[in-house]
Amino acid sequence: MEGRHWFSACCAGWLALCPACTSSNDRHPDLSKASAAAPPKVDPIPKDNPKLGSIADVTPIYEKPAPGATRIGYLHAGGQVARAKEPYPGEGCDAEWYPIRPKGFVCIGAAASLDTKHPTLAAMALQPTLNQALPYTYARTTQETPVYEQSKQTKDHVVKQVGKLRRGAGLAVVGSWRAKDENGEEQRLGLMPNGLFVRASDLKAATPSNFQGVVLDKENELPVGFVVKRGVNYFKLDAGRAQKDRPLEYHQRVDLTGRFRTIDDLRYWATKDDRWVRHRDVTVIRRLHDFPDFAKGQKKWIDVSIVTGTLVAYEGTKPVLATLVSVGRDRLGEPKTTASSERGTFEVVEKHVTDRGLDPKVSSPYEEIHDVPWSLVLSSGARLHAAFWHDRFGIEHSSGALEVSPADGAWLFGWATPALPEGWHGVKSSGDDETTIRVRK
Repeated sequence: MEGRHWFSACCAGWLALCPACTSSNDRHPDLSKASAAAPPKVDPIPKDNPKLGSIADVTPIYEKPAPGATRIGYLHAGGQVARAKEPYPGEGCDAEWYPIRPKGFVCIGAAASLDTKHPTLAAMALQPTLNQALPYTYARTTQETPVYEQSKQTKDHVVKQVGKLRRGAGLAVVGSWRAKDENGEEQRLGLMPNGLFVRASDLKAATPSNFQGVVLDKENELPVGFVVKRGVNYFKLDAGRAQKDRPLEYHQRVDLTGRFRTIDDLRYWATKDDRWVRHRDVTVIRRLHDFPDFAKGQKKWIDVSIVTGTLVAYEGTKPVLATLVSVGRDRLGEPKTTASSERGTFEVVEKHVTDRGLDPKVSSPYEEIHDVPWSLVLSSGARLHAAFWHDRFGIEHSSGALEVSPADGAWLFGWATPALPEGWHGVKSSGDDETTIRVRK
């Protein structure tokens, strides 16, 4: 999507992407009588109805068309969703409120438009892909690099510097083209999802981990092992002696029978292909025997062990996914004062395709990471998200977040409640059927 016409559309629509451009409803406290009433009932909106589009980085979706109403989700720039054919009476909107599919209300104005040919919708036409390991194409900066916006002082296609990204910063890229900077030098630019630009020459493709856990079924059951060290081997056991066999790869999955033997005070696990692995060389995920009280019926919940660096997703007492997770690098320290993951039982209160509200300088202890994918926000405020910037799953690494591989993050995002409606970028839980996350020692 490179060329003058596409760039013109992007520049013409950039102003609508600035974070300050939100609906007037965000600027008023909850003082309306209507905001205290129950959400209005509207007729179901067919999927093929006319659409409205997001022309801001975040376009809020509200429970009711009133000042101070609860925000239940949001659209991201370029996103489109089916709407009612006629506006709905409401307060606190500079233009008009429209009900959208499957629920909620959006204020038309600075953050949303009924014009599906709006320049911002054309510029941000590349929308996230929800059925792949990562929702966008990701890149890393090769050096400290300028961040540009379109100059507001000229009608020409000129960009001016408004900030910098650190060397090694990670970001999503949704388009590219050429334009002149303030010095008149032509630059090939990459478009970030927030509407800002970076030099394409300062970017290289990100190399996310290919690791993924195992979806459990009748053929793939617990226990299972994962290799979290380099330079380890299978073993053969013969006459009470252990002899090294062929090498194991880093992050390799090892299917176990559940049987083990001890030789010279070392435990060896039997594999389904008639080999053995040394206990200290692999992370073993076994079946739970004692379940929390909430693990009933089809209740979705996630069990995270900080000590072992493992994550198992359950439906009731049935395990459905087993994988590795990176926890806070200070492991069992105090989360308020160290880089540790908080222990306890929490609920998933929000889901974000990419976490628009996360500070890019705190999502990783050493790097600047934008557009963090597949983010589940816990009731504690902590995140469980995918990390495209490292491959240390099963090893403590984060600033306190729970980090899984891109493939596992995509799976968990699609599986966990609340469900993300089509076209939405983020959704808030209604509290009816929240996914629970237990983080334990």
